[in-house]
Amino acid sequence: MGSLAKKIEEQLERLKRFEPLEIDPDPEISGVLLSDQIVYYARNHHLIEPFDIDDKLKPAGYELSVGDEYFLSGEYHNLEDRVVIPPFEVAVIKTKEIVRLTRFMIARWNIRVKHAYAGLLWVGGPQVDPGYVGNLFCPIYNLSDKPVTLARNDPLALMDFVKTTPFNPEKSKSDPEVFKKYPFPPKRVVLQQYSIDDLRSALFTRAGRKLEEFEDSIKALETRFVTFTQISFSIFALVIALVAISSRSGAEATLITASFLGPFTLWLSIAAFLMTIFSYLQWRTVRLVSERYGTFMAARARTAQSLLRRYWWTGFVVSIAIPVLAGFAVYLWSKPYFSELAQRQTDRDRLEQSLAKTSDDINRSLANVEALKADTLSKLENLRSEIRSMQPLRIQVGPVQPPPRK
Repeated sequence: MGSLAKKIEEQLERLKRFEPLEIDPDPEISGVLLSDQIVYYARNHHLIEPFDIDDKLKPAGYELSVGDEYFLSGEYHNLEDRVVIPPFEVAVIKTKEIVRLTRFMIARWNIRVKHAYAGLLWVGGPQVDPGYVGNLFCPIYNLSDKPVTLARNDPLALMDFVKTTPFNPEKSKSDPEVFKKYPFPPKRVVLQQYSIDDLRSALFTRAGRKLEEFEDSIKALETRFVTFTQISFSIFALVIALVAISSRSGAEATLITASFLGPFTLWLSIAAFLMTIFSYLQWRTVRLVSERYGTFMAARARTAQSLLRRYWWTGFVVSIAIPVLAGFAVYLWSKPYFSELAQRQTDRDRLEQSLAKTSDDINRSLANVEALKADTLSKLENLRSEIRSMQPLRIQVGPVQPPPRK
């Protein structure tokens, strides 16, 4: 912005060119000035500079526009194009026009209705004293939850002018304590002289920090919920695997699995449901408080959050107790049925063992018969071989020769 002293000096030179008018040229006219009187005082007595008769003049007032400087978030800025006022933040905006009120005239001003509907709240004094000369500085509070943008030269506020009782210059000199006179030039002519360096919106700064803390808390809750969900699915997959393994086990294992699988799954569902509900309620409660009521409800928000956190742990403990008790009850209730199944299984096993033994005996008998059969066939084959090997006896028949004579 350059040197502040030089800026003040230049502004004083600009304001000293014309002193405020003291004697009313037309004292018979009183009340709020209409547009023709505003034009008269603007053209002849420098009431408003610069003066735009075409766009800014109204039937009983004049629109002041956004100037070239503003103060926001603890810093002074030149306004080259536009200014963005964050939610719940305060900005001080300099008007483009220099107002030079006469000594017998006050001005009243307020922010335009369209800006009020956008959430901007004007927090300045509505009256400008007679004899004031200089730019006006408009403190604006953004009450909405969205940023509001103002461009340079945009219409900002509407000002009307009202005549007072006649001004007596002699009386102001003779009795200055009773007949007050606004100093000329004013003591403060630039924005930096208003000592607003520490001007902050408590709602913006404190609530902003609270919102950051709430966002961190929400992220932590989301992380906790995601972790719990992953663990739940892992446990559920493990339970399915255990069920598949136990399906091949005995009746007692089946009884235990059937007794606790359902309650354990119920516990997972209840725990996930409770964690989701209470996490959402904590997030929603804090968000509603911060959005609607600001920091003055922070204590109640923390109390509500603490209460919900206690309920969260209570629900978690209850969700563990319910499946344990339910599992034990199911175990006691279904034990006779599974005992009968176990007895049937035992009888079936004994029958299977008996049948297996008989089958083994039969198989051994068949094996012995087969061995005897093979031995008999072998002996028969040997006998055939012996018979075949025997030669048949041959007997010759013919005439009998007499023995030879001696």
